[in-house]
Amino acid sequence: MNEIFYTNEFTEVTDVEKRAFRKQQLQRLSQLSDSARQQQNLALQRQLFAHSAWQAAQVVAITLSGDIEVATQPLIERAWAEGKTVVIPKTLPHRQMAFYPYTSTTQLARTSFGLSEPVAGQPIAKSAIDLILVPGLGYSRDRYARIGFGGGYYDRYLADYAGTKLTLAYNEMAFEHAEWPVDDYDILLDELLVAGDGQNDKN
Repeated sequence: MNEIFYTNEFTEVTDVEKRAFRKQQLQRLSQLSDSARQQQNLALQRQLFAHSAWQAAQVVAITLSGDIEVATQPLIERAWAEGKTVVIPKTLPHRQMAFYPYTSTTQLARTSFGLSEPVAGQPIAKSAIDLILVPGLGYSRDRYARIGFGGGYYDRYLADYAGTKLTLAYNEMAFEHAEWPVDDYDILLDELLVAGDGQNDKN
């Protein structure tokens, strides 16, 4: 009985720490200037488009980015231009999600979370996705740990995903070590591309 209480108490403390970090990151990212955001997005695009995982992928999973996130519309348009299939997430009951094909004619609807999701179509098999660009608020360089927005959708989806899990991070999203609690169920990424690592690379 005491062990169960201790576990629940520890989980509650961890959740509080994560919520505090998310709040801090949301404020930090909202203060980025437009010019800094643009420069970092361009640096990330250069790194991603030169990456072997991007070049080899035929099916790429990408989110429709919000204001504080790394801009994904240029990535989507590049993928289309290269003949790749783009798939975007749709949330499902019980904190599950699936990815649906996304084209310029896909009909979208806004959810209660403020996200735009496809309203029709058939989900694509997880095994058919070559590359997932995983969104989040913070990432660690040492373990490729990630902290998302708190829903747990990606951790559940990625638990049995066999393809490449890659993320793009503004400098303000990257930390040498995780400054938030990393739980056993938090899925680690395969690679992290940070804007500052490519801002001096114009090739």
